[in-house]
Amino acid sequence: MSATGIRKAALLLRTLDPATAGELLGAAPPEVVKQIATELVYLDATGQATGEPAPAVEFLGLLHNGGQRDLQTFVRNVVSSAVGREKGEEILGEVGRLVRDRDPFLPIRQADVSLLAEALRGQHPQAAALVLMELDSQKSATLIPMLDEAIRGEAVRRMILGEHVSPEAQARVAAMVRDRLQDLASRTDAPVAAAPGAPDARLRRVALLMRRLRQNLRDSLLESIKQRNPDEARQVQDLMVTWEDLPILADRGLQDILRTMDAGGLALALHEAEEAIDRKIRSNISERAAAMVEEEISLMRRPKPEDVEAAREKILNELRQLNAAGELAFEDTASHA
Repeated sequence: MSATGIRKAALLLRTLDPATAGELLGAAPPEVVKQIATELVYLDATGQATGEPAPAVEFLGLLHNGGQRDLQTFVRNVVSSAVGREKGEEILGEVGRLVRDRDPFLPIRQADVSLLAEALRGQHPQAAALVLMELDSQKSATLIPMLDEAIRGEAVRRMILGEHVSPEAQARVAAMVRDRLQDLASRTDAPVAAAPGAPDARLRRVALLMRRLRQNLRDSLLESIKQRNPDEARQVQDLMVTWEDLPILADRGLQDILRTMDAGGLALALHEAEEAIDRKIRSNISERAAAMVEEEISLMRRPKPEDVEAAREKILNELRQLNAAGELAFEDTASHA
């Protein structure tokens, strides 16, 4: 069965009661049962099994299940029903390993941040960099200030460099962190849940992480990067505020900048701008300024792309100065200590 077929089968079984699901799965070979059980666990762990299904499937799910249920028990019952208890235990024993092989960082992304910080204490900065790259930007921003000062700056630098780390090395780091998390969880009873991109994309991710940090920590990390590579430090600073970010800027900072722009420059910047950006700018200038911009647009011939880019960069440079001073806010983020 193809990977797509396995996923479809897993999503369908997720809507059924264990007895019916086990009966359907009973006709499949044990290897397919194992693949579908693995897919069920993976989809649930990554949150991909919670998307809205088609109305008929959703109705069946509610009819049989009454909503949410414990997936671990469900998978165990379905597999045992399909292949028998003894064979089912053997298959379930392999499912955990298969899920870890598929995504070795999955339990790390689900772990408590304070435990992650403790698990990374004293570890090599490359290990911290790999973990930070696997977390979402908000969780990474929470974790960075909790890391040892000795590895914090170097870990961020390695994120920027995007050095190639083999899948084997990544798996070893993930296994080490998982083992430390399990050890910490067993000692503290604390809750813990059971590839480099293109340079711009990588730097943008680092920039988004930096954007969530408080200014003093952010400035300290940027200075550390600047000492080693001034060009990359500048790129990260620039990528904290891009043209695409305008719709999520808090109005006040944007208004301060737009008041200093002439109508001709704004008209150029708005040429073929996305609707959300166009609306954001127009809603943050006065009616008189908006009328002047509209007049400039009506008189403007098709501008050169480099002139449009220059007009936008002028706005962005002003916004970046505000951001560097800690005076620019984003509506989708909150600073972390």
